[in-house]
Amino acid sequence: MTEEKNAAAVLRPKQAAPYLGMSRSKLHSISEKDPTFPRKIRYSARCVGWRREALDAWLRGKEGAE
Repeated sequence: MTEEKNAAAVLRPKQAAPYLGMSRSKLHSISEKDPTFPRKIRYSARCVGWRREALDAWLRGKEGAE
């Protein structure tokens, strides 16, 4: 059950940036410019996050892209 909970986890920018190995400013830039990047989950005007599983899928897609 813990694995299911972690797979459905939503990462805030402070968590998502190091998870992806980038700065928060780079995360923001990619999320605004890259159409393949997962869409944000917007909780309020100042609170967003991304599903961990969507970020993992995006990373897997990048592995073969270069």
